[in-house]
Amino acid sequence: MFIKPLAALIAASVMLAPMSAGANTAAPKPTASAKTSKPAAKASTKGSTKVAAPKEAGEVELAHGLDEAAALALQALVDDFNAGGKAKQKIVLSTRNWEDADAAAPALPAMLVLDDGARQRFLDGKPRYTPLHQVMTTAKEKFTHAAIPAPMPPYLNGTKGRLNALPIGLTTPVMFYNRDAFSRVGLDPNVPPTHWFSLQEALGTLRDGGYACPYTSARPTQIHVDNISAWHNEPFARKQGKTGEALAINGLVQVKHLAMMSSWYKSRYLHIFGRGDEAVPMFAGGQCQVLTARSSAWPQIKRDAKFDVGVAALPFHEDIRNAPRHTLADGASLWVSAGRGAEETRTIARFVTFLLDPDRQAQWSLATGFIPLNRAGMVAISPVDAPTADSVARVALRQLAGRAGAKDEQTSHAASNPRVRAVLDEELEELWADRKPAKAVLDTAVLRAGPCVTSINLSC
Repeated sequence: MFIKPLAALIAASVMLAPMSAGANTAAPKPTASAKTSKPAAKASTKGSTKVAAPKEAGEVELAHGLDEAAALALQALVDDFNAGGKAKQKIVLSTRNWEDADAAAPALPAMLVLDDGARQRFLDGKPRYTPLHQVMTTAKEKFTHAAIPAPMPPYLNGTKGRLNALPIGLTTPVMFYNRDAFSRVGLDPNVPPTHWFSLQEALGTLRDGGYACPYTSARPTQIHVDNISAWHNEPFARKQGKTGEALAINGLVQVKHLAMMSSWYKSRYLHIFGRGDEAVPMFAGGQCQVLTARSSAWPQIKRDAKFDVGVAALPFHEDIRNAPRHTLADGASLWVSAGRGAEETRTIARFVTFLLDPDRQAQWSLATGFIPLNRAGMVAISPVDAPTADSVARVALRQLAGRAGAKDEQTSHAASNPRVRAVLDEELEELWADRKPAKAVLDTAVLRAGPCVTSINLSC
């Protein structure tokens, strides 16, 4: 397994015992409050589920679109917060889409957990949020978590690097593999491939051993364009002029990598099932033996896999100078809508402080696969909770704490633009269909997405 020295911020986390990735263990049991309270509603994947906003003055609405496992974990934390009497008001969860405001619930939810397209739509147009650092200052709550162990996407960073929102769904791509399958074909499950070429050899062995789907990948664009670029110190976009950007994803490294993935796809080493996380259940169900996916896929894998699961760092190309650097952090973030009253602001600020408690961070990480937001949260993951040496959180942190990468890549807004992402998704599908080679796919993506690179407007 690829091991990198940790940055000083992460050094103390070496002593945390990892989450169980080498062996299947039962998911953490819900807290007592989670058992007695009403469970969170399952999030609608299309954002169409509507739950009326709370009508009582003593309630603060937190709307989300999380999957079932994360929603239940969030409900458990909300129940504990409410039971602890940390604020005069109670927090209530809903799956109401903020865009569905109507006569029954005309106002925005007080807090929103947003991911990907929902976040971009929320940020498009007039300001709809109050920066989190301002909320905490107004409520006179200490906000000492600032040393989050990853470079933040630009939409989260306000003035002077102060957070606009809390990245509660912090995640980065890692590699999961079926240790049982590795053993059956003579591969050492304790020494997973660290390079793409060594992974290719392992996939060939799995294929020869009778496995029809040696490798699959969730979120192909995010992993095989965005993160491959950052992992090899290549920018996603370069600055152009004072405020502009130009996509830089059609360089030698990206073309080389996608050409390799195309050859794997043609030889049936690699199977692609969709643009999102469709590959995760294919791995968890045993149909595919190696998976690259976001670290937040771990709860589903742990729940469903009937085999011994291993986790390793994302492979890298060993012939690329200065590789690997670091992968990218992304995921759902908690935003505070504008126009909150004084009491609501105090409740929200105290809830944020509550979430950043080390024990709460450990609980959240174990239940969701998201990365703890502070060093204390990492250390709080105990040996009882994480008995093996190769944890999802640990691997993810090593990747994020790698050597600093290219400055332009860290500050690009283009990677967060949903139209840019849609173009990349479409062009990668041309690659899998063998209608275009890798170079043409990336060149076309640069040309098509060019008008959207400097725009945050969805109609670009």
